[in-house]
Amino acid sequence: MSTTPNGFTLFQEDLEHVARHLDDDWDRLRGAHLFVTGGTGFFGIWLLESLLWANETRQLGMRVTVLSRSPDRFLSERAPHLKNRPGLQFIAGSLTDFPFPADACSHILHAASETNLERSTDWAQRHLDAALDGTRRLIDMARQYESQAMLITTSGAVYSPMDSIIDDRCIEGPAGMADYASERIVYGQSKRIMEIMTAVAAQQFGFRALIARCFAFVGPYLPLDANYAIGNFLRDALAGRDIVVGGDGTPLRSYLYAADLTVWLLRILVRGRSGVPYNVGGEQAISIAELARTVARVAEGAASVQVKGTPVPGAKPSTYLPSIARARQELGLDVSVPIDDAIARTLAWHRSRQAGK
Repeated sequence: MSTTPNGFTLFQEDLEHVARHLDDDWDRLRGAHLFVTGGTGFFGIWLLESLLWANETRQLGMRVTVLSRSPDRFLSERAPHLKNRPGLQFIAGSLTDFPFPADACSHILHAASETNLERSTDWAQRHLDAALDGTRRLIDMARQYESQAMLITTSGAVYSPMDSIIDDRCIEGPAGMADYASERIVYGQSKRIMEIMTAVAAQQFGFRALIARCFAFVGPYLPLDANYAIGNFLRDALAGRDIVVGGDGTPLRSYLYAADLTVWLLRILVRGRSGVPYNVGGEQAISIAELARTVARVAEGAASVQVKGTPVPGAKPSTYLPSIARARQELGLDVSVPIDDAIARTLAWHRSRQAGK
Protein backbone atom coordinates (compact mmCIF):
# COMPACT_ATOMS: atom_id res chain seq x y z
CA MET A 1 0.00 0.00 0.00
CA SER A 2 1.35 3.43 -0.96
CA THR A 3 2.06 5.89 1.83
CA THR A 4 2.44 9.66 1.99
CA PRO A 5 5.53 10.89 3.87
CA ASN A 6 5.12 13.54 6.53
CA GLY A 7 5.27 16.99 4.94
CA PHE A 8 4.19 15.78 1.50
CA THR A 9 0.90 15.00 -0.23
CA LEU A 10 2.20 12.76 -3.02
CA PHE A 11 2.90 9.10 -2.44
CA GLN A 12 6.47 8.23 -1.44
CA GLU A 13 6.49 5.71 -4.30
CA ASP A 14 6.02 8.56 -6.77
CA LEU A 15 8.42 10.96 -5.08
CA GLU A 16 11.13 8.33 -5.03
CA HIS A 17 10.32 7.38 -8.63
CA VAL A 18 11.26 10.91 -9.68
CA ALA A 19 14.32 11.09 -7.43
CA ARG A 20 15.65 7.70 -8.49
CA HIS A 21 15.24 8.33 -12.21
CA LEU A 22 17.18 11.59 -11.84
CA ASP A 23 20.00 10.28 -9.65
CA ASP A 24 22.48 10.99 -12.45
CA ASP A 25 21.17 14.55 -12.80
CA TRP A 26 20.87 15.96 -9.28
CA ASP A 27 24.50 17.05 -9.07
CA ARG A 28 23.77 19.55 -11.84
CA LEU A 29 21.24 21.20 -9.54
CA ARG A 30 23.25 20.98 -6.33
CA GLY A 31 23.19 24.41 -4.68
CA ALA A 32 20.89 25.80 -7.36
CA HIS A 33 18.25 28.49 -6.79
CA LEU A 34 15.18 27.63 -8.88
CA PHE A 35 12.38 30.08 -9.65
CA VAL A 36 9.05 28.37 -10.47
CA THR A 37 5.93 29.89 -12.03
CA GLY A 38 2.69 27.93 -11.97
CA GLY A 39 3.89 26.34 -8.75
CA THR A 40 0.37 25.96 -7.38
CA GLY A 41 -1.00 24.05 -10.41
CA PHE A 42 -0.79 20.44 -11.58
CA PHE A 43 2.73 20.70 -13.00
CA GLY A 44 3.87 23.01 -10.22
CA ILE A 45 2.87 20.91 -7.22
CA TRP A 46 4.58 17.87 -8.72
CA LEU A 47 7.72 19.90 -9.35
CA LEU A 48 7.71 21.43 -5.86
CA GLU A 49 7.19 18.24 -3.90
CA SER A 50 9.62 16.28 -6.08
CA LEU A 51 12.31 18.94 -5.70
CA LEU A 52 11.75 19.14 -1.94
CA TRP A 53 11.92 15.35 -1.59
CA ALA A 54 15.16 15.14 -3.56
CA ASN A 55 16.57 18.12 -1.69
CA GLU A 56 15.89 16.50 1.67
CA THR A 57 16.81 12.91 0.80
CA ARG A 58 19.86 13.73 -1.37
CA GLN A 59 21.10 16.77 0.63
CA LEU A 60 21.32 18.95 -2.48
CA GLY A 61 21.25 22.38 -0.87
CA MET A 62 18.78 23.68 -3.44
CA ARG A 63 16.49 26.65 -2.91
CA VAL A 64 13.13 27.06 -4.60
CA THR A 65 11.22 30.32 -4.99
CA VAL A 66 7.60 30.09 -6.17
CA LEU A 67 5.53 32.83 -7.77
CA SER A 68 1.89 32.88 -6.65
CA ARG A 69 -0.90 35.44 -6.85
CA SER A 70 -1.82 34.63 -3.26
CA PRO A 71 0.80 32.60 -1.35
CA ASP A 72 -1.05 32.99 1.96
CA ARG A 73 -4.22 31.52 0.52
CA PHE A 74 -2.36 28.68 -1.18
CA LEU A 75 -0.45 27.79 1.98
CA SER A 76 -3.47 28.00 4.25
CA GLU A 77 -6.09 26.30 2.06
CA ARG A 78 -4.28 23.92 -0.30
CA ALA A 79 -0.77 23.35 0.95
CA PRO A 80 -0.33 23.91 4.69
CA HIS A 81 2.30 21.16 4.59
CA LEU A 82 4.59 23.54 2.66
CA LYS A 83 4.62 26.27 5.31
CA ASN A 84 8.04 27.18 6.66
CA ARG A 85 9.84 24.52 4.67
CA PRO A 86 13.63 25.00 4.55
CA GLY A 87 14.75 26.11 1.12
CA LEU A 88 11.25 27.11 -0.03
CA GLN A 89 9.91 30.64 -0.30
CA PHE A 90 7.04 32.35 -2.09
CA ILE A 91 6.71 35.67 -3.89
CA ALA A 92 3.30 37.31 -4.30
CA GLY A 93 2.56 38.81 -7.68
CA SER A 94 1.19 38.28 -11.16
CA LEU A 95 3.23 36.82 -13.97
CA THR A 96 3.49 40.15 -15.77
CA ASP A 97 4.68 42.38 -12.90
CA PHE A 98 6.07 40.28 -10.06
CA PRO A 99 9.03 41.57 -8.01
CA PHE A 100 12.29 39.77 -8.67
CA PRO A 101 13.64 37.65 -5.79
CA ALA A 102 16.32 39.30 -3.69
CA ASP A 103 18.81 36.56 -4.55
CA ALA A 104 19.79 35.61 -8.09
CA CYS A 105 18.07 32.55 -9.58
CA SER A 106 20.22 30.06 -11.45
CA HIS A 107 17.30 28.22 -13.10
CA ILE A 108 13.81 29.38 -14.14
CA LEU A 109 10.94 26.93 -14.68
CA HIS A 110 7.99 28.60 -16.39
CA ALA A 111 4.98 26.31 -15.90
CA ALA A 112 2.21 28.92 -15.57
CA SER A 113 -0.67 29.29 -18.01
CA GLU A 114 -4.02 31.08 -18.04
CA THR A 115 -6.94 28.62 -17.94
CA ASN A 116 -10.46 29.29 -19.18
CA LEU A 117 -12.59 27.05 -17.00
CA GLU A 118 -15.11 29.84 -16.52
CA ARG A 119 -15.43 30.33 -20.31
CA SER A 120 -14.93 34.09 -20.00
CA THR A 121 -14.95 36.31 -23.07
CA ASP A 122 -11.67 38.03 -22.13
CA TRP A 123 -9.67 34.82 -21.83
CA ALA A 124 -7.90 35.24 -25.17
CA GLN A 125 -6.54 38.66 -24.21
CA ARG A 126 -5.56 37.50 -20.72
CA HIS A 127 -3.80 34.49 -22.13
CA LEU A 128 -1.87 36.55 -24.66
CA ASP A 129 -0.86 39.07 -22.00
CA ALA A 130 0.34 36.33 -19.66
CA ALA A 131 2.15 34.45 -22.42
CA LEU A 132 3.94 37.41 -23.99
CA ASP A 133 4.38 39.88 -21.13
CA GLY A 134 4.97 37.12 -18.59
CA THR A 135 7.65 35.49 -20.73
CA ARG A 136 9.26 38.88 -21.31
CA ARG A 137 9.33 39.51 -17.55
CA LEU A 138 11.06 36.17 -16.95
CA ILE A 139 13.56 36.88 -19.71
CA ASP A 140 14.36 40.20 -18.03
CA MET A 141 15.00 38.32 -14.78
CA ALA A 142 17.20 35.75 -16.52
CA ARG A 143 19.21 38.55 -18.11
CA GLN A 144 19.58 40.53 -14.87
CA TYR A 145 20.60 37.52 -12.81
CA GLU A 146 22.66 35.87 -15.57
CA SER A 147 20.65 32.69 -15.03
CA GLN A 148 22.01 29.44 -16.40
CA ALA A 149 18.79 28.10 -17.89
CA MET A 150 15.13 28.89 -18.48
CA LEU A 151 12.65 26.07 -19.13
CA ILE A 152 9.29 26.93 -20.63
CA THR A 153 6.43 24.45 -20.79
CA THR A 154 4.49 24.98 -23.98
CA SER A 155 2.10 22.58 -25.68
CA GLY A 156 1.51 20.16 -28.49
CA ALA A 157 -1.04 22.75 -29.62
CA VAL A 158 1.79 24.59 -31.35
CA TYR A 159 1.49 21.95 -34.08
CA SER A 160 -2.07 23.01 -34.96
CA PRO A 161 -1.74 24.73 -38.37
CA MET A 162 -3.60 27.98 -38.98
CA ASP A 163 -3.10 27.83 -42.70
CA SER A 164 -2.83 25.13 -45.33
CA ILE A 165 -0.62 24.27 -48.27
CA ILE A 166 -2.36 22.38 -51.06
CA ASP A 167 -0.51 21.43 -54.25
CA ASP A 168 2.41 23.64 -53.19
CA ARG A 169 0.12 26.69 -52.92
CA CYS A 170 -0.54 28.58 -49.68
CA ILE A 171 -4.25 28.68 -48.92
CA GLU A 172 -5.71 31.27 -46.54
CA GLY A 173 -6.63 29.64 -43.25
CA PRO A 174 -9.18 30.80 -40.69
CA ALA A 175 -12.31 32.42 -42.05
CA GLY A 176 -12.26 35.41 -39.75
CA MET A 177 -12.13 36.91 -36.28
CA ALA A 178 -13.91 34.01 -34.56
CA ASP A 179 -11.23 31.62 -35.78
CA TYR A 180 -8.26 33.80 -34.89
CA ALA A 181 -9.65 34.44 -31.40
CA SER A 182 -10.63 30.81 -30.78
CA GLU A 183 -9.17 29.14 -27.72
CA ARG A 184 -7.33 26.54 -29.76
CA ILE A 185 -5.58 29.05 -32.02
CA VAL A 186 -4.77 31.59 -29.31
CA TYR A 187 -3.44 28.92 -26.98
CA GLY A 188 -1.25 27.19 -29.56
CA GLN A 189 0.10 30.26 -31.31
CA SER A 190 0.89 32.09 -28.06
CA LYS A 191 2.89 29.06 -26.93
CA ARG A 192 4.80 29.17 -30.22
CA ILE A 193 5.60 32.86 -29.68
CA MET A 194 6.84 32.06 -26.16
CA GLU A 195 9.26 29.55 -27.65
CA ILE A 196 10.57 32.06 -30.18
CA MET A 197 10.93 34.84 -27.60
CA THR A 198 12.86 32.60 -25.23
CA ALA A 199 15.15 31.19 -27.92
CA VAL A 200 15.96 34.65 -29.30
CA ALA A 201 16.69 36.02 -25.82
CA ALA A 202 18.86 33.02 -24.93
CA GLN A 203 20.94 33.56 -28.03
CA GLN A 204 21.37 37.23 -27.13
CA PHE A 205 21.96 36.95 -23.38
CA GLY A 206 23.71 33.62 -23.05
CA PHE A 207 21.36 31.47 -20.96
CA ARG A 208 20.08 28.08 -22.09
CA ALA A 209 16.51 28.05 -23.46
CA LEU A 210 14.76 24.73 -22.81
CA ILE A 211 11.43 24.01 -24.50
CA ALA A 212 9.07 21.27 -23.32
CA ARG A 213 6.05 20.80 -25.60
CA CYS A 214 3.58 19.08 -23.32
CA PHE A 215 0.72 16.84 -24.46
CA ALA A 216 -1.68 14.84 -22.23
CA PHE A 217 -1.10 13.59 -18.69
CA VAL A 218 -2.68 11.75 -15.80
CA GLY A 219 -1.89 11.70 -12.11
CA PRO A 220 -2.69 13.20 -8.72
CA TYR A 221 -3.68 16.88 -8.85
CA LEU A 222 -4.90 16.71 -12.46
CA PRO A 223 -8.23 18.61 -12.32
CA LEU A 224 -11.24 16.30 -12.43
CA ASP A 225 -13.76 18.96 -13.43
CA ALA A 226 -11.92 20.67 -16.26
CA ASN A 227 -11.70 19.98 -19.98
CA TYR A 228 -9.53 16.87 -19.55
CA ALA A 229 -11.32 13.72 -20.67
CA ILE A 230 -9.31 11.41 -18.43
CA GLY A 231 -9.94 13.66 -15.42
CA ASN A 232 -13.68 13.55 -16.04
CA PHE A 233 -13.60 9.77 -16.40
CA LEU A 234 -11.68 9.42 -13.13
CA ARG A 235 -14.18 11.70 -11.40
CA ASP A 236 -17.09 9.54 -12.52
CA ALA A 237 -15.32 6.30 -11.60
CA LEU A 238 -14.51 7.60 -8.12
CA ALA A 239 -18.18 8.52 -7.65
CA GLY A 240 -19.36 5.13 -8.92
CA ARG A 241 -21.25 6.75 -11.78
CA ASP A 242 -21.48 5.76 -15.41
CA ILE A 243 -18.52 7.07 -17.35
CA VAL A 244 -19.87 9.24 -20.15
CA VAL A 245 -18.03 10.00 -23.39
CA GLY A 246 -19.63 13.09 -24.88
CA GLY A 247 -18.43 12.55 -28.45
CA ASP A 248 -18.06 9.45 -30.61
CA GLY A 249 -14.99 8.21 -28.71
CA THR A 250 -12.73 7.96 -31.75
CA PRO A 251 -10.10 10.69 -31.09
CA LEU A 252 -6.68 9.24 -30.29
CA ARG A 253 -4.58 10.40 -27.36
CA SER A 254 -1.58 9.17 -25.37
CA TYR A 255 -0.89 9.82 -21.69
CA LEU A 256 2.18 10.26 -19.54
CA TYR A 257 1.99 9.74 -15.77
CA ALA A 258 2.81 12.81 -13.67
CA ALA A 259 5.87 11.21 -12.05
CA ASP A 260 7.34 10.54 -15.49
CA LEU A 261 6.34 14.07 -16.55
CA THR A 262 8.34 15.51 -13.67
CA VAL A 263 11.37 13.40 -14.58
CA TRP A 264 11.13 14.57 -18.17
CA LEU A 265 10.86 18.28 -17.31
CA LEU A 266 13.82 18.22 -14.95
CA ARG A 267 15.95 16.13 -17.32
CA ILE A 268 15.21 18.61 -20.12
CA LEU A 269 16.13 21.46 -17.77
CA VAL A 270 19.59 20.08 -16.99
CA ARG A 271 20.48 18.18 -20.16
CA GLY A 272 18.36 19.53 -23.02
CA ARG A 273 19.87 21.37 -25.96
CA SER A 274 19.25 25.10 -25.90
CA GLY A 275 16.54 26.29 -28.28
CA VAL A 276 15.53 22.75 -29.24
CA PRO A 277 11.92 21.70 -28.50
CA TYR A 278 11.23 18.33 -26.88
CA ASN A 279 7.82 16.69 -27.01
CA VAL A 280 6.68 15.51 -23.57
CA GLY A 281 3.95 12.87 -23.51
CA GLY A 282 2.99 9.24 -23.73
CA GLU A 283 3.60 6.86 -26.59
CA GLN A 284 0.72 4.36 -26.52
CA ALA A 285 -2.18 5.66 -28.63
CA ILE A 286 -5.59 5.02 -27.13
CA SER A 287 -9.02 6.14 -28.29
CA ILE A 288 -11.15 8.19 -25.93
CA ALA A 289 -13.73 5.40 -25.82
CA GLU A 290 -11.09 2.80 -24.97
CA LEU A 291 -9.65 5.16 -22.38
CA ALA A 292 -13.06 5.36 -20.69
CA ARG A 293 -13.34 1.56 -20.69
CA THR A 294 -9.82 1.26 -19.28
CA VAL A 295 -10.65 3.63 -16.41
CA ALA A 296 -13.82 1.66 -15.68
CA ARG A 297 -11.92 -1.65 -15.69
CA VAL A 298 -9.06 -0.42 -13.49
CA ALA A 299 -11.49 1.27 -11.08
CA GLU A 300 -13.15 -2.11 -10.35
CA GLY A 301 -16.59 -0.93 -9.43
CA ALA A 302 -17.24 1.91 -11.80
CA ALA A 303 -20.49 1.62 -13.68
CA SER A 304 -20.74 1.11 -17.42
CA VAL A 305 -19.33 3.35 -20.13
CA GLN A 306 -21.72 5.36 -22.29
CA VAL A 307 -20.55 6.76 -25.63
CA LYS A 308 -22.98 9.46 -26.71
CA GLY A 309 -21.88 9.93 -30.30
CA THR A 310 -21.79 7.58 -33.26
CA PRO A 311 -18.57 7.27 -35.28
CA VAL A 312 -18.79 8.32 -38.91
CA PRO A 313 -18.00 5.28 -41.09
CA GLY A 314 -14.61 5.64 -42.75
CA ALA A 315 -13.80 8.94 -41.04
CA LYS A 316 -10.22 9.43 -39.91
CA PRO A 317 -10.07 10.01 -36.13
CA SER A 318 -8.56 13.22 -34.83
CA THR A 319 -5.21 12.73 -33.12
CA TYR A 320 -3.10 14.48 -30.50
CA LEU A 321 -0.05 12.25 -30.30
CA PRO A 322 3.61 13.22 -29.83
CA SER A 323 6.67 11.63 -31.28
CA ILE A 324 8.99 11.10 -28.32
CA ALA A 325 11.93 9.96 -30.44
CA ARG A 326 14.05 13.05 -29.75
CA ALA A 327 13.55 12.89 -25.96
CA ARG A 328 14.35 9.18 -25.98
CA GLN A 329 17.40 9.35 -28.24
CA GLU A 330 19.01 12.54 -26.91
CA LEU A 331 18.04 12.49 -23.23
CA GLY A 332 17.42 8.81 -22.50
CA LEU A 333 13.81 9.50 -21.49
CA ASP A 334 11.05 6.95 -21.75
CA VAL A 335 7.61 6.04 -20.48
CA SER A 336 8.12 3.93 -17.37
CA VAL A 337 4.55 3.89 -15.96
CA PRO A 338 2.04 2.12 -18.26
CA ILE A 339 -1.42 3.65 -18.65
CA ASP A 340 -3.18 1.02 -16.51
CA ASP A 341 -0.71 1.57 -13.68
CA ALA A 342 -0.96 5.36 -14.08
CA ILE A 343 -4.74 5.21 -13.74
CA ALA A 344 -4.51 2.84 -10.76
CA ARG A 345 -2.03 5.10 -8.95
CA THR A 346 -4.19 8.16 -9.55
CA LEU A 347 -7.33 6.43 -8.30
CA ALA A 348 -5.48 5.14 -5.22
CA TRP A 349 -4.26 8.65 -4.41
CA HIS A 350 -7.75 10.15 -4.66
CA ARG A 351 -9.23 7.36 -2.56
CA SER A 352 -6.54 7.86 0.05
CA ARG A 353 -7.35 11.58 0.17
CA GLN A 354 -11.06 10.84 0.48
CA ALA A 355 -10.31 8.52 3.39
CA GLY A 356 -8.25 11.24 5.06
CA LYS A 357 -5.02 9.30 5.02
